[in-house]
Amino acid sequence: MITIDATEIRTLPRLLAAALVLVLGGWLTLAPTAAIAAEPAPETVVRNEGNVMAGVFFATNRAILPDKEGADRMGPGRGETLFGRCGAEFTPIPVVSELASRIPFYVPRESRDIAFLDLLDRDVFWQGLAESAATTSSGSVVLYVHGYNYGFERTCLMAAELQRRLGKKATLLMFSWPSNANPADYVADQADVEWSVPFLTGILSRLVDEVGGQNVNVLAHSLGSRGVILALYRLGVMRKERPLIGDLVFLAPDFDSQVFVNLFSELQPLAGRVTLYASSGDAPLALSQQLSGYPRLGQAGPYLTVIPGMETIDVSAAGRYQITGHEYFYYHPLVAADLETLLSERAGAARRPGLRPLERDGQVYWQISADGSR
Repeated sequence: MITIDATEIRTLPRLLAAALVLVLGGWLTLAPTAAIAAEPAPETVVRNEGNVMAGVFFATNRAILPDKEGADRMGPGRGETLFGRCGAEFTPIPVVSELASRIPFYVPRESRDIAFLDLLDRDVFWQGLAESAATTSSGSVVLYVHGYNYGFERTCLMAAELQRRLGKKATLLMFSWPSNANPADYVADQADVEWSVPFLTGILSRLVDEVGGQNVNVLAHSLGSRGVILALYRLGVMRKERPLIGDLVFLAPDFDSQVFVNLFSELQPLAGRVTLYASSGDAPLALSQQLSGYPRLGQAGPYLTVIPGMETIDVSAAGRYQITGHEYFYYHPLVAADLETLLSERAGAARRPGLRPLERDGQVYWQISADGSR
């Protein structure tokens, strides 16, 4: 097992680090985690006296920190592939819950705690994942690949919420690559997501074998999009069936938009459908554009990418809702509802309520309106 000490990883200049901290840092406070459990994980979604517990399958190539407990054991260093299940418990905050629906920005309605973390034998894991998918209405697995500045705990909490929303419609599998979970370590995270490509390729290939390519859908957020694109290209060389997967969904992707356009003719045949969610209010992507000098795929406004063969969803009109505007798929109720419909019903943009067709350069794209109407 290879572990990289945090002091050996490159960081951005101090000025850039400070800017990233202001944009991305400090928005999430996490409760202490439980120790790694020995008992089997509970059902995917369990409701008990107002509380909700949601469990999610995970694969990770993070290094284990033996002196830590619970989710903190999943460190920022590079390690071997591990499999398991983790889960979160959501507890309503009474006064806030009543007010949140009347406030035009994100306010947490619940506290969130890691409830369990089980490491599983590889074969047990894959058997359990396939059996779980078979009990869902869609028979599908949604592979969620997170972005930059995500630790394992934060990823588990978000993935558990995504599974909670999907319920029995699909089974979610999160892949947690070794992001440093430090806003100053953007360059190191770029290196780590690229290092993770062979791991991610292997997971995708096994998913195709276990549940069938048409039942594999991929959610790629932010910098995680880079890993997904590279892994799909790698898998496309290894396997000849087309398409390899069902839906490929990019959420605020931090990827050079022109490079993506140039590669798309090779990427498109690998997925049954490609969907892009983009926003002009995405502050981290605006900063990424300044760093790279070129527009990012997840940006809208004058940089919106609209090309044949991809369904582009512009969420700008719905508003930022949350401070960074980078995780709208999770925080904004209109975007979250549209994504859930896409994944659970496998519905294209023309069949989903709340999307308005527009045109740019003769190509149709879709806009989520502020009130969710067509």
